Amino acid sequence: MSDAAPIPVTGVAQAGRDRVHVMTGLTTHAGRAYLCGPALTCACAPEDNLALHAALYQAQPGAVLVCDGTGSKRCALFGELMATDAVNQGLAGLVVAGPVRDIADIGGLGFPVWCTGTAPGQAAKVAVVSVGLPVVVGGVLVASGDQLIADRDGVVVVPAADWPDLQPEVAAIAAKEEKTRARLAAGERLADINGLDLSRFLPSR
Repeated sequence: MSDAAPIPVTGVAQAGRDRVHVMTGLTTHAGRAYLCGPALTCACAPEDNLALHAALYQAQPGAVLVCDGTGSKRCALFGELMATDAVNQGLAGLVVAGPVRDIADIGGLGFPVWCTGTAPGQAAKVAVVSVGLPVVVGGVLVASGDQLIADRDGVVVVPAADWPDLQPEVAAIAAKEEKTRARLAAGERLADINGLDLSRFLPSR
């Protein structure tokens, strides 16, 4: 699917079922409300974002940075300057279990970020837990190369091996829903389109 027809989280979750893992706890969003791309993972030491800087430095265009920032509360792990670098390198977005800052500026840049909140402090740059190894973010185990898709309905992860087969399934759901929209526009009822006999729920006359 092209940028003009983004792959929706709802379609991925519906088609993928048990192959798709839904993240939780990422309550704050900044920038464009959509991302889709392969993960590059990292894990930060508490109040230290050197690992995220390292991931940003090596990430390829189209990648989604996925960061385990557990333990960081007062210090942001990502901000406007890092977002500017990420935009310049063509990255697809950031998903971080930790806080960010400069959220208004990130919004102005349009760089998509899903995170657990904001914090004003500056993180240290001393220690790296890992870069490129599996991490747990939003309650989901993510490996580098897994596909991340996020929009206003949530954030989902698809294992890299399942992503090629899942895409045409999502496209088939989108095509079916488009036909349903056309029938609704023509005045049909959704229950009838879906083959649901709801007549027994009508009030007695």
